[in-house]
Amino acid sequence: MKHLTLMRHGMLVCALGTLAACGGGGGGDAPAASPAPGGATPAPAPAPAPAPAPTPAAYSDIPQSDAEAARFLTQATFGPTRADIARVRQIGYSKWIDEQMDSSATPVNSVLAGLQAVEAAGMARDALQPQFRRNLWLWRAATASDQLRMRVGFALGEIFVVSDREVADGKQTLYRIADYQDMLNRDAFGSYRAVLGDVSVHPAMGYFLSHVGNRKADPAKNLTPDENYGREVMQLFSIGLIQRNADFSEVKDSAGNPLPTYDQDVVSGMSRVFTGWTYAGQTDAQYGRNENNSFAPMECHPKFHDDQPKTIFNGIVINEGNNCTASLNKTLDALAAHKNVAPFISRQLIQRLVTSNPSPAYIGRVSKAWTDSNGNLGKVVKAILLDNEARVAPTDASFGKAREPLVKIATLWRSFEAKYIPGEYGLVKFSFTNAGDLTSSLQQESVRAPSVFNFFEPGYRLPGINGAPGLYAPEFQILTEATYISSLNQHEALVWSFAGEAPTATTNAPVLDLSRLTAMATNNDRAGMVEEVNLLLFYGAMPAETKTVMTKMLTDLATAKVSANEQARSLVLLAFASPEFAVQR
Repeated sequence: MKHLTLMRHGMLVCALGTLAACGGGGGGDAPAASPAPGGATPAPAPAPAPAPAPTPAAYSDIPQSDAEAARFLTQATFGPTRADIARVRQIGYSKWIDEQMDSSATPVNSVLAGLQAVEAAGMARDALQPQFRRNLWLWRAATASDQLRMRVGFALGEIFVVSDREVADGKQTLYRIADYQDMLNRDAFGSYRAVLGDVSVHPAMGYFLSHVGNRKADPAKNLTPDENYGREVMQLFSIGLIQRNADFSEVKDSAGNPLPTYDQDVVSGMSRVFTGWTYAGQTDAQYGRNENNSFAPMECHPKFHDDQPKTIFNGIVINEGNNCTASLNKTLDALAAHKNVAPFISRQLIQRLVTSNPSPAYIGRVSKAWTDSNGNLGKVVKAILLDNEARVAPTDASFGKAREPLVKIATLWRSFEAKYIPGEYGLVKFSFTNAGDLTSSLQQESVRAPSVFNFFEPGYRLPGINGAPGLYAPEFQILTEATYISSLNQHEALVWSFAGEAPTATTNAPVLDLSRLTAMATNNDRAGMVEEVNLLLFYGAMPAETKTVMTKMLTDLATAKVSANEQARSLVLLAFASPEFAVQR
């Protein structure tokens, strides 16, 4: 690594300088905001995003170059591969999306089934650790064929947040969290209403937001319904805090003040809706008793459900007696039909896949696809990925998004066709530094957010001039000088320690296949090496000055008689450290 020291430090200064120039150095908490109904703190007040430059009216559904296909796959998967690039160029964007959404053509993988297979092979259930689920999910993200489904499921998991941090016994609840991930994958292309229903009765959510075992009020015992889920299902999972137009702009009163979607009285009414639900298989006598092993949907117990009329948002009255299933369905139907849902959720999906600052027109077009399809997520995702703003190369500086830390790792493994041999019982268990919990180095880990507000909030904005809020940049909330260094160190460990040699059953991490780059290095084809990285990691958009820097580094290493494999590893690590890779455009 001594050959990389000066080069790595030089690029580090460049990267941090770039982030500082756009205000990314201050990635701490979002600016203070007024308390939301019920005392929760919302994200910063939104403002219209700058409109991007006009784009052409149409584009070819068949990408005209490998680079165009790679850029699409950067948005729609956990990273392009040469095989996927060829497939997209063969059948086009639309048919590739259709193929990914067809479970008969692209089977749905299951993290839960993978863990159960390990147990069936002979590993004791009590020996399974939460790390094994996290490692298995990340490896599936890098290798599974249902890439679009997993990428959308990952995005949904950052909206409908649960976390294994909030679990009393991580071993026992391992299957529950895995099933929650699988549920979001299964629902990724179905109706939003179905997702909302499955999330509301899943025991992982019931535990995380404490509505499992929720009871109707009993003044004699000083009991009142828990308000947690009743609030968050509105604030975070459906309608948000402020009334919105289809393009996400605020609806305002005659004095120019934004109109709220609900108040504390509505939160109280919603909390009464979510009474009477507990873990599957419990009797009334067991109602609310902790059950860590259960991952079946929660069940309704009429005895504990508030049977009085409940007024919720928009003056809707829920009056289904003690039938908690009917009360729940009527409430969720009303949420799904609310006009805010289309722009509120559409914008977040655009942010997770394409750009942090979608124009109002982009949000409006996707909202229309939502409304026209009655919230069909498959059609919404297709509208997001095939929109002109997604497909036409951007000219506006505000377009794009920071790559998420887990996506970066999966991209590394996918781009260079990493190989891994599971251990005993078929267990995926990584043993590299921080493999057990990547939040310590990357500030992100699978289903391990610090709160229901995720690792970063959709409303987080870069600090602007004179304290004014700047561009939306959710992922920058976890990006500081310190976390940049810890991330780079983690990337270095993966690239430097696990590249070039065939893996064995005791290899601690997936091993990168750098044979193409190594062969080019042997033949002194430094331009070819740079173009290989340019396609897979930069979708052909690497700036000329970055190519010059990389080519000079390779020339210096070759002159110093550094091995071809080390040249290849140095190039990949430098690419990962670059600001151009950090921001997906």
